[in-house]
Amino acid sequence: MNSNIPFLNASIAQALDYTAPILFAALGGVMSENAGVVNIALEGMMRFAAFFGVWGSFVSGNAWVGLLWGVGIGIVLGALHAYITVKWAGDQIISGVAINVMAMGMITYLLESVFKTTGYSPPVAYFGAPASKIHLAFLKGIPILGAFAELTILIWFALILVVVLHFVLYHTVLGLRIRAVGENPHAAETLGVNVFKIKWFAVISGSVLAAFGGLALSLGTLSSFTNSMAMGKGFIGLAAMIFGKWTPFGALGAILIFAGAQVLQLFMQGTATGFAKLIPLGFYLSLPYMLTIGALIGVVGKAVGPASDGVPYKKES
Repeated sequence: MNSNIPFLNASIAQALDYTAPILFAALGGVMSENAGVVNIALEGMMRFAAFFGVWGSFVSGNAWVGLLWGVGIGIVLGALHAYITVKWAGDQIISGVAINVMAMGMITYLLESVFKTTGYSPPVAYFGAPASKIHLAFLKGIPILGAFAELTILIWFALILVVVLHFVLYHTVLGLRIRAVGENPHAAETLGVNVFKIKWFAVISGSVLAAFGGLALSLGTLSSFTNSMAMGKGFIGLAAMIFGKWTPFGALGAILIFAGAQVLQLFMQGTATGFAKLIPLGFYLSLPYMLTIGALIGVVGKAVGPASDGVPYKKES
């Protein structure tokens, strides 16, 4: 059993690394949709931030500068989405799709223009380097907890953010206003809440969180940008948000189901004996997706979001 502890801890650490980008995207959706604005552009925002983060790190040689570039593009895209959907009450789905399409074409163009390639960028300074990780040596060798011994700062930030966002949404006046705007903006307006400011804030802050998801991919998991980023993780984050009933801890729980399946398939591959060795590799690889689909089937029709989610708001005269 003791010989399997390092493998178990490494598998869990890998799952946490996989969790962080999706969790950031899901939390971005939680923030935006609790204020009544659907944001299916999380995927495109992740892609933009992943590229700009690498670009900033490449130019400066500093991962923190890359992070600022990624956050900056997240703010710009969030403001664009809010301008269309909040100021002009535009269709939120169309706006999100437009940003996703723009991300595919524009980033491919920028990748070729900046790095002279359409495949991937050169390696840059990133947070996943051994020297940049947060080292908790006293946890090494402890089952499960040992997985937290050497994680990147972005993984820790994603996990801490779940607690912070839960506190903000359910234990502060700001959170009460955000949820009130998402449920009934006209009633919130009669109570003196500036609905437009709340929506702008929620959309932009949600976009920044999605940007962190992209940064967790290119400057956390990898040290470069590949043209296949974000590989659907933004949409998985949206699914996790719905499965988690638009709450931070619910979204985390949903993502951990998928991540737990990742750990399980890795552990089963590494420890398979006897008949288990005869099972095709494809079964293990598909196991996380099958379990996730099974979990989502159980909540279809039962998950109910904020009452005004996706409904354009127009100030009453």
